[in-house]
Amino acid sequence: MRWYVLHTMSGFEDKVAQTLEHMKEHGQLNDEIDRIVVPCELKLESVKGKKRTVRRKMYPGYVLVHMLLTNENQMKLKRVQGVIGFIGSANAPQPLSQSEADAIFRRMESEEPVLETSYQVNDTVKVLSGPFTEAIGKVKEIDAERRKVKILISLFGRDTQLELDFDQIEPFAPEEQKAAQT
Repeated sequence: MRWYVLHTMSGFEDKVAQTLEHMKEHGQLNDEIDRIVVPCELKLESVKGKKRTVRRKMYPGYVLVHMLLTNENQMKLKRVQGVIGFIGSANAPQPLSQSEADAIFRRMESEEPVLETSYQVNDTVKVLSGPFTEAIGKVKEIDAERRKVKILISLFGRDTQLELDFDQIEPFAPEEQKAAQT
């Protein structure tokens, strides 16, 4: 048995997985189909200074199926509503290598949420706390592992670099600045 990737319509991943599990429970799929997985991971979002952990799909539009590939299994899976087909050529779906499958499952089992921020390098941000509260600067470096960000602010006419925690800044749009001045 190998891991194959089913391409589904976007947003139908869970529905396809539920349908396949239902078919398996009611004997419509044989024992050659072992497991059905929608790969998800924990993401830590930081929006407007507030952190929250959410479960997100790693590969939207895809479902993993551990199975023995036969023409019968291939046809049954392709007939499920929401399934577009298999990854690979139309007649010969490509299985994932064992190292690819292991990497996906390691990411899924990770207890440490992956940080998802709403800013990137060169984005304009506003400092929320500390001695430079309300200062506006540009992101120069993001260190996701340490949960730190380096920004440049203008202090006394010179660029000054600050290292702050992710929760000490928020994205800042120039429109907000104009609205605040009026």
